[in-house]
Amino acid sequence: MGKFYNLYNDSPIRLEYFLASVENLVISPKFQDKVVYYQLLTKFDFLEDKINHPKFGVEALIRDYDLIHEVAEETLNPQQLKILKFIQRTLQLSSHIVSKDPTQLVGQLWGRLQGFNYPDIEKLLKDAEDSNSKKTWLRPLTPSLTTPDSPLIRTFTGHNSSVTAVSV
Repeated sequence: MGKFYNLYNDSPIRLEYFLASVENLVISPKFQDKVVYYQLLTKFDFLEDKINHPKFGVEALIRDYDLIHEVAEETLNPQQLKILKFIQRTLQLSSHIVSKDPTQLVGQLWGRLQGFNYPDIEKLLKDAEDSNSKKTWLRPLTPSLTTPDSPLIRTFTGHNSSVTAVSV
């Protein structure tokens, strides 16, 4: 678990409230510093804690990135907006893996994002690597997984025969 988990370790209810509050935080008219939204969604500890929490998971985290439109025009520069979209797309591309095995998050981030030379992405990857320093994991040396700027959106699993239609 990440730093947010450790911060709220004494109160699982407070941790749950914090992890659930991103949408309320952004939409609230009282919330002035919407840059916090960007900072939160580029922190590995937040991603890890939200994915590992039994009430949330990767899909809830992906929905947090949908709030980009609420704050984009007001406070985010084009590079920040691009970074958030890359992280969201990375989570979408790896959701079928991370939802079954959250420990794969670090490898998925590295395999999909390391080719993008943005300081905030590099920090996210460094923090992810540091969080895994005591574990054995395969760190891709090159971006070896489908990158978030590819046309692929999601991978569906679990079907037993060919897929003939998809409803969104």
